[in-house]
Amino acid sequence: MTKCKNCNAQMADGDRFCPECGADQQGGRMEALMTIGGLETVDSSQVRPNDRGGMPDIAPGAEFAGRYVIESVIGKGGMGVVYRALDKLADKSVALKLIRADRLSGQGAVKRLISEGITTRDIRHTNIVAVYDVGEAAGQPFVSMEFIKGQSLRDWHREKIRQRLDVPLRVAARIIAEVLDGLAAAHAAGVIHRDLKPENIMLTEEPTEAAAPLKILDFGIARATSGATDSGTGTGLGTPRYMAPEQVTAADTAGSAADIYSLSVIFYELLVDVLPQGHWQPPSGGRSDVPRTIDELIERGLSNRPANRPQTAKDYRKQLVDAVNIGGSYVPPVKPETEPREGLNVGLVKWGSIALAAVLAIFIIAAIAGGGEEEKIGPGPDPVSPQSMYADLNGQWDDGLGNLYSVSVSDNGAFSGAGQSSYGYTLQLSGQLNGTSGEFSLNAPNSGGRYTGRMQWDRGCHISFQTYDMSGSLAGQGQMHVNHAPGAPCPS
Repeated sequence: MTKCKNCNAQMADGDRFCPECGADQQGGRMEALMTIGGLETVDSSQVRPNDRGGMPDIAPGAEFAGRYVIESVIGKGGMGVVYRALDKLADKSVALKLIRADRLSGQGAVKRLISEGITTRDIRHTNIVAVYDVGEAAGQPFVSMEFIKGQSLRDWHREKIRQRLDVPLRVAARIIAEVLDGLAAAHAAGVIHRDLKPENIMLTEEPTEAAAPLKILDFGIARATSGATDSGTGTGLGTPRYMAPEQVTAADTAGSAADIYSLSVIFYELLVDVLPQGHWQPPSGGRSDVPRTIDELIERGLSNRPANRPQTAKDYRKQLVDAVNIGGSYVPPVKPETEPREGLNVGLVKWGSIALAAVLAIFIIAAIAGGGEEEKIGPGPDPVSPQSMYADLNGQWDDGLGNLYSVSVSDNGAFSGAGQSSYGYTLQLSGQLNGTSGEFSLNAPNSGGRYTGRMQWDRGCHISFQTYDMSGSLAGQGQMHVNHAPGAPCPS
């Protein structure tokens, strides 16, 4: 037996795909659909035994439903398997998703799946994976979808994190805008996604400020907001970390605002590299290129009350464009000979230059007015050293995971300390803060563990961090609570 690199689930030796999360253990770019878990609609009162052997693999060359010729496996997961298959009727490759019937809550759920698939089939938008066919063959539920090549937003962002690269604000905004365009089309058709997350967004090309070609996957758990459909189990469909509060408390009432909430979580994560959990800091707290208007937009999108969020995808998109284009005061530094970029407030640049010239003129006039003999001035008082900006970071750091550190931070941002893990291991922490950003190393001498990481300080009592193992893979992420317990207010 071995363990999945992504979720640590037990796997048989030689398996390429994790039976729980579907992650490819060989890595690399994936073709078509990776996510399968998005279709989970199990009622806890009717769950059937988790028989992993209940769905035999279909060999390449075999035919399914008298129409699809299996070509290869794309992904596997706890909910089923996705194949690349040739649709003989359309004479083209498709992504064929076979859902394990034993993981649905009976025939009613199968009927609902088909009903929702038929509704989704009517949606045609460049940013939504097209659904071609949905049905049941010999008791096996299936969905036939557009086959695409690309990389999930999760994998793309994970690579940026591994390379220690921030996602530029305008690139992140472009990605979110494209997703919003797709959501607008789906919502107009009365379809809510209900499980929006980075795994369900496929990038077909490298995103830029100007374009972010992508496809939204797995509208299969969407429930038509109009018309009579089987409400089924009424469970809170979705992924907990990205799920709107109302999906937990009243799943049947969740509307388009639930997708707005999930997308706001994704937007925040793209900018900060961590999820907005607990006392999360605004993105501008750690990034000078993010204006406060973006903070405000994300905060509205993450409101616990659906009525306080932007009410439509189009409304959210308009607010996003305004926040990026006219809401920020940050202007990247430019060389003196460089012309102001189109879209910047040239008036501010011009009057800023005039103000600087005026200050220089006053300085020169003052120097000239003081001419004549050089005035001899005795020694002044000893200078008073200002308090280090890092002074309040000295003390105890609590990562909220049961690990405590006693840390000393110098005036130049260098820090070191020791602590103890929740398992009793000795931990050694050291690193360097430069402004609000920093890097660190973490060693566990007793277990031989060695890690590196990066961090972002909110200039208060919280430090967000990501930890990487020696292969560069993300090992964990969270938030340090400086001199206070998680959930408690910052020390005064």
